Amino acid sequence: MPPRLTPNRLAALRLAAAHPKGSIDARSVTKADELALEELGLADSIDDCGHVQGAPDPGHEHRGHPHFFRITEAGRTEAEKGKA
Repeated sequence: MPPRLTPNRLAALRLAAAHPKGSIDARSVTKADELALEELGLADSIDDCGHVQGAPDPGHEHRGHPHFFRITEAGRTEAEKGKA
């Protein structure tokens, strides 16, 4: 069964959307939540430059950058849905 956006996962996205760097607090999600958000394309391991860990890096510019679990643009869009 494909993962779904649960109320807890949506709450984590909304908190991350309000965070200056889009970080998702590990205390607000379970490992299953992290994996689901990644599979849904709503969050990933991203550095300050916006590079997703594991994505191509031909110039090795991001090799030494720390990557953190952060919201993606798709996650920001999802977090904004329903807000008025």
